[in-house]
Amino acid sequence: MIVRTLDGDRRALVHADNFLVHPSASRSRSAFPHDAYLVGGALQRRLGFDLVSTEDPMLCGLAGVLLRARFGLPLSVQIAGDMIDNPYWLRERRANPALNAIGRWLVRSADSVRVVSERERAKLVQLGVSPERVSNLGWIADFQRFDTLDPADVQGLRADLLGPDGTVLLLFVGRLVLQKDVPTLIRAMATVAASRPDARLAIAGDGAERALAEHLVDQLGIRDVVRFLGIVPYPDVPRYFAAADLFLLPSRYEGNARVLAEASAAGTASVTTDVSGAHDTVLEGETGAIVPVERPDLFSERVLALLADAERLRAMGLRAREHVRGLYDEQVLLPAFVDFWTRTARRR
Repeated sequence: MIVRTLDGDRRALVHADNFLVHPSASRSRSAFPHDAYLVGGALQRRLGFDLVSTEDPMLCGLAGVLLRARFGLPLSVQIAGDMIDNPYWLRERRANPALNAIGRWLVRSADSVRVVSERERAKLVQLGVSPERVSNLGWIADFQRFDTLDPADVQGLRADLLGPDGTVLLLFVGRLVLQKDVPTLIRAMATVAASRPDARLAIAGDGAERALAEHLVDQLGIRDVVRFLGIVPYPDVPRYFAAADLFLLPSRYEGNARVLAEASAAGTASVTTDVSGAHDTVLEGETGAIVPVERPDLFSERVLALLADAERLRAMGLRAREHVRGLYDEQVLLPAFVDFWTRTARRR
């Protein structure tokens, strides 16, 4: 694996007998394709590879294209998000339209493409990528983290987050950035709180949009029912999912949000916007609800409907746990990855 480093450190890191990380101290993001090509070329001459896989079909993908052209290696690209032709992503940065053009060209020329949702797979096929070259392989999840939770510890956390007057706990976990559309979440919560004064929302995460989010909470007068937790340490995250009654994801776009699978693994149902990966992880009406993007009115409507039947909500959480175990378990996905890379390598 070749990665970009910012501190100038060029020492290779050994993560396992069969996994080496080689740094590329690139001066900028745009310089990485050239620098990664030089490092990859040196490694190819010393070790010899059967294929090259890139993290994305854009800047990393360009490095892969150069290595394929120089050494005749099959090229496999990964798309872990919903970026290509996504109107929200295209507007976020000036460079994104140019990166989008690169991505559209590269997915058509790659020997194989890995996506993380059926929606992304259908999009690439519509763009002209042969169906046999696109595989939907989701995130391998460590579900054991959710099997060893201490119930007493979870209940203690729940009591702390609910406070003295709360009885229903809603949870958001993620970066507070434009992509996540936290304002839609907060506006929906204002409506929920008007009907369910016992509901509390915990927001775990931080980011550039936090100040605006807190200002909106104050504007709507719901400071008493919304709590900003900041960054939660990764080992502690399963406790928060297990403590919640309902997980909420208001994003404008995703690839296949890992948090939906993690909430499900903890036995918690979800309400999510209709983003890529939502229909893979959430079964509408069985393990949660899926609503259109940027519709706080519909979001709050579905939240209130699920909260109205506590017994059904618990049953949905149990069904969610069962569903994701069959999708993202290591025993399911590892053989699929091996088959995917083996078929790609045979194209050499």
